[in-house]
Amino acid sequence: MFRTAFTTAGGRIQSFELKEYESDAHDGEALEMVVADGLLPLGVYWLDEGGNVVGDQDVDYRIEVERPAGAGSTVVRLTGTAAPGLTIEKTLTLHDGSYLLDYTVVVGGEATDREVGVAWARAVHEGRSRFSGKEGPVALLADKLHAENAASMKEPVLLDGEVAWAGYADHYFLAAYIPDEPVRARFVGAASGGVGEATLWARAPGGRVQYSLFVGPKRLDLLGSVGHGLERSVDFGWFAFVARPLLGLLIFLYSFTGNYGWSIVLLTVGIRIVFYPINKRQAEAMKAMQRIQPELKKLQEKYKDDRERLNREMMELYRRHKVNPLSGCLPMLVQLPVFFGLYRALMEAIELRHAPFIGWITDLSQPDRLGSLAIPFVSPPGIPVLTLLMG
Repeated sequence: MFRTAFTTAGGRIQSFELKEYESDAHDGEALEMVVADGLLPLGVYWLDEGGNVVGDQDVDYRIEVERPAGAGSTVVRLTGTAAPGLTIEKTLTLHDGSYLLDYTVVVGGEATDREVGVAWARAVHEGRSRFSGKEGPVALLADKLHAENAASMKEPVLLDGEVAWAGYADHYFLAAYIPDEPVRARFVGAASGGVGEATLWARAPGGRVQYSLFVGPKRLDLLGSVGHGLERSVDFGWFAFVARPLLGLLIFLYSFTGNYGWSIVLLTVGIRIVFYPINKRQAEAMKAMQRIQPELKKLQEKYKDDRERLNREMMELYRRHKVNPLSGCLPMLVQLPVFFGLYRALMEAIELRHAPFIGWITDLSQPDRLGSLAIPFVSPPGIPVLTLLMG
């Protein structure tokens, strides 16, 4: 599932590779969830006696790793001393075959009831394709998704409410702290020096906080199995009620075709078949309107100075020829949510990441490009073959 490494400097995660996913470079390397540039994930913050925020980035930790016999998990314990009489202990339990970790932090000292913050930091990708989507702090507060773009954040974002989960996400992957139950907490999203950081603050009785930590792909079935509304991190927008079932149908078709490109073709054809009766009626209505156009023009010329009489005569003309002037528009309005939903489903589906289709199309999550020829006003570089074929 994943391979991880820790550093004693600040007791942070130095590397977290998802072995089942390749990096953006198509180089066969496992996807790295940690960008070792600036702050690293797993930071801990607390308030000192003066109410100032203090972090553990300069604390030198000791790392202990144990694997209990038959437990199916590995326990990583990091302990350090931040100041005389102030100890910090982080315990991570990594479960075999799962992207879900158990995470406990104990900040010891004289204060037995303090506010503790846990953070996930990541250096913002430079030169990311605009088709790769934004990345930054994200949280589900009061049943509402809050997502920020770290690359464009100028001021920290502070949210106070009932937190279901909070963390850091890009288009296809997520790292999120999940309390056992929604807690009244503060979420701070910030970006500076090319690093984005999400911090979840909560009151810690005895200086102890405990979370589940999800680090993995934004795959709907996987997120749904974790619960806590984590599937909301896949943001389909207003058309989620259409996008979700369409994505499920696309994945179902893939189980037969073994190719997401052909699955998209079949899904599109299926949608066209379903809407054929509506489109047929629309075409018939448009032809009927065309047939009465000469009479309409005569009426418009005859009653051009009497708008009320013109409207009555037009309604009578429609009634006599059994034509509904709205019948050409309504079918399109009915179909629009489906088309927008399909677009959102394809944009958000991690299943299409690095998924090949035919020939030169090796990644369905990116625009089709043949070669790397730079063409004015065309981005990314390359020849847009399908666009040219469709005229």
